[in-house]
Amino acid sequence: AGLAAAAQYHLYCRFRECCSEDWIPLDVKGLQEDLDNRLFGQHIASEVIRKAIRGFLRNPEPAKPLVFSLHGSSGTGKNFISRIIAENLYKKGLNSNHVHQFLPKLNFPDLAHIDKYKQELQAIIQERVKACPRSLFIFDEMDKMHP
Repeated sequence: AGLAAAAQYHLYCRFRECCSEDWIPLDVKGLQEDLDNRLFGQHIASEVIRKAIRGFLRNPEPAKPLVFSLHGSSGTGKNFISRIIAENLYKKGLNSNHVHQFLPKLNFPDLAHIDKYKQELQAIIQERVKACPRSLFIFDEMDKMHP
């Protein structure tokens, strides 16, 4: 029964995105090359991100999530870095079912519902991480988030 279930899962994952190495190849070398060749003027951020991701991925059972907080004015590359990370860690890049993007004005628009948003966000994160521990969460424009 166990062998049949494993075969069924493998077959399913050949055609549908799963939380597996086939769909999350974790291409650290490609990440390094893309950061070096596509990201300009951010060599310190590039090095910090590369080292942090490499170290995090070497640990099969990390105790804590890897968190980056990218700051800067418009056009400094924050979203571009997020895209490069997603493209190199997920086969489908930003379109992966395991990459989750949030925008305060879209996902949390009403200050009156902030407590509800907090509960919903906690539940979403827990659910997605339980389904795939290598999930990526991108919170964009946090400066526009309600306090």
